[in-house]
Amino acid sequence: MRKTLIKQGYIGISIFSLLCLISMIYYPGGTIIDSTTVGYLFFYNFLSNLGEWTAKNGDSNFFSAYLFNTSMLILALSYSLFYFNFLKVIINRSNNIILKTLLISSISISLLGFVFVAVFSSDPNTFSLHILFVKIGFYSLFIHCIIQTIFIYSIKLPNNILFKSTFSFTTIMFLFVLMMEFGPNPFENNQSLFIQVTSQKIIVTSILIYYFVQIREGLILEGSN
Repeated sequence: MRKTLIKQGYIGISIFSLLCLISMIYYPGGTIIDSTTVGYLFFYNFLSNLGEWTAKNGDSNFFSAYLFNTSMLILALSYSLFYFNFLKVIINRSNNIILKTLLISSISISLLGFVFVAVFSSDPNTFSLHILFVKIGFYSLFIHCIIQTIFIYSIKLPNNILFKSTFSFTTIMFLFVLMMEFGPNPFENNQSLFIQVTSQKIIVTSILIYYFVQIREGLILEGSN
């Protein structure tokens, strides 16, 4: 049963990616800088634009918003099912109660943050809440990654793939947090928008890759128990 709940993560990644792709195809158009653009511009539209019920060009975006927000909820549920079963595989390898508690609390806060990112879209009337939960989701994920790096290093797994991937992802998260806080304002011009949108695409891709690696390594560790 545990192996199945870990393996379902592959389905979660696939569904999220597919629904995002369909959402992009059906997005009417418009960016935060230029409302006259047509369709979804990969390097100028945030993923959050997909979740807005009204597109930046003023057209209804119901179909894309429904698919994207659903994809966010599915990914959060998938990762929750995966992670708490993954944790059962590795948690008995350490007696550090503090690290275990911090692992669970930090990932729980992050997942709840991303759920509320989907609930509160970046439409004007909920924009402030959307940004708040984006920051809660990413900051708590960054903290979680630091804790998980320390935890995985401390338990001395048979191979160091999980440690290397966790350390690498933590580094990418750190750079993304710096970009969020100190990077150019995407509302200023297209160049600033390009930088921020590209950094968002990189971090989301990195999250999916890291999730994939965790699934693979979790299955290997479960098989060795």
